[in-house]
Amino acid sequence: MTSWLALALLPAWVVGLSQTPYSSFYNVILALAGWGVVMGWGAWRLGRDRAAVPRLAWAGGLAALVLGSGAAVLGSRAGAGLAAALAVAAFGGWLGAAASRMQASAQAVWRGVACGVLLAALLNVGVALVQYFAPAWADGVWIARPTTAGRAFGNLRQPNHLASLMLLGLCVLPLLPTRARSGGAWAAMLALTLGVALSSSRTGMLGLAGLALWAALDRGLPGGGRRLFWAAPAALAAWWLGLWAWGEMGGAAYYGETRLEGGGDISSSRFAIWSNTLALIAAHPWTGVGWGNFNAAWTFTPFPDRPVAFFDHSHNLVLQLMVELGIPAALALLGGLAWALWRARGALSLQGEPGLAARSALLVLAVLGWHSLLEYPLWYPYFLLPAAWALGLFLGMGSGPGPAAPAPAWTRWIFPVAGGLMVAGSLHAIGDYQRVVHIFAPSGPAGRVSLEERIRIGQGSHWFAVHADYAAVTTAARPSEVFEHFERPLRHLIDARLMIAYAKALHERGDEAGSLQVVQRLREFRHRLGHEFLAVCEQPQPPHFPCGPAPAPTSWQRLLRRP
Repeated sequence: MTSWLALALLPAWVVGLSQTPYSSFYNVILALAGWGVVMGWGAWRLGRDRAAVPRLAWAGGLAALVLGSGAAVLGSRAGAGLAAALAVAAFGGWLGAAASRMQASAQAVWRGVACGVLLAALLNVGVALVQYFAPAWADGVWIARPTTAGRAFGNLRQPNHLASLMLLGLCVLPLLPTRARSGGAWAAMLALTLGVALSSSRTGMLGLAGLALWAALDRGLPGGGRRLFWAAPAALAAWWLGLWAWGEMGGAAYYGETRLEGGGDISSSRFAIWSNTLALIAAHPWTGVGWGNFNAAWTFTPFPDRPVAFFDHSHNLVLQLMVELGIPAALALLGGLAWALWRARGALSLQGEPGLAARSALLVLAVLGWHSLLEYPLWYPYFLLPAAWALGLFLGMGSGPGPAAPAPAWTRWIFPVAGGLMVAGSLHAIGDYQRVVHIFAPSGPAGRVSLEERIRIGQGSHWFAVHADYAAVTTAARPSEVFEHFERPLRHLIDARLMIAYAKALHERGDEAGSLQVVQRLREFRHRLGHEFLAVCEQPQPPHFPCGPAPAPTSWQRLLRRP
């Protein structure tokens, strides 16, 4: 069972195939399917043991099924992801409670997950080596094509994501069988630190330092694991020097060195977006801007000093919760999480492999938590679901004998049903996604169909119609004639092309104040398309639109109420 569960998780992290408009679609959807298999098959095997588990696990499983059904009805990808995370967390709680009682089948399940994470990380080291040293070999299917010389990003297409996957691999190294913890673990550590070095990720480098600090503070970690974590920063430094030397000998210039020498914004615009986010929090401290509204609120609020990229997240989980839910709700959520983790601290006192599993789960949460303070990895199911799993596992292991109860008979099928729904929903989503792929990259029979017809077909997509609406409004000769299709794209991700189309549509409808407000916000982004659109304003007698004087600022909510 261990090997099959490991193989179920691999595709999400190692597939290199990408299709416009959602470059990470297959990684995301295969993560949902893979964890559905783990939950379904693992629970079916574990259910025969009739484990004593926390009642919260059953409540979570039922809630996940209800939320999953509701997400399917509403067509919400975010809702489906949260439902899947809740189901996986509930299953992790069940598994943790069973593993803490030394049930062999439970330990086989989490050992299979650990092997899947480690194998995926090691395979991505191979992908990163090709991207760095032989980029011409990258075919875009098995190996994602690199975009920056001297830097690798694996098949997850983001250097920080590659680095975090390497760190997750390090987190599960203590779970290797005893006979493999010596030579095998040291070889794996060297390979994983090479992956971090190839990514040039500062987040990953600081994460390695965090693991070394953890090893210094956690006296319960076995000596072999502590030595591994202590040696990891030194191994990273050695790889860093080796890559630098390779560049000096005529190879690709190491991006890490280039970044240090280039100066500029060391935060990659994070300081600017955090400053803007704090301003939004100050303007909406109690209830926030609303779940999923950060991009629209930030885009349509005047920020002359805004970063020029189009952000749909504040790049800090704490700030994101505060800006979208309000300070009280965010503090309640974070406080509840801290309280639950503290209550489960007894898991760290477990002996043998259950104790190692509890430590690995907490390390996974620490790594992804650190990454979440600088980016938004939990918005990707291939990181969200492992985090949910680790959280449930740790809480289940720390539940103790008190809140546990014998598993009722119906629990034999509740998690397999939830896992089956995740797999079936993923298969449906793969077919559904092709409706919008053909809008942007038509092939076969779709290539003989007009753009208007392809957009119409895409708008019938259950999960991805927002991309078809985006194509409809940004390609229309008169955007006001398709004005009703602005609603979903404006709530998804606003970019320069969409802002230009929206400004035109408002102008055509006679809303001069609204159109000029959008134009003024477009100016703040200093984007190439914006400069081209506003080039007419350099004429001796520029037209009123889009060149009129900026009107008095209006709220971002009013601009969004127009569609």
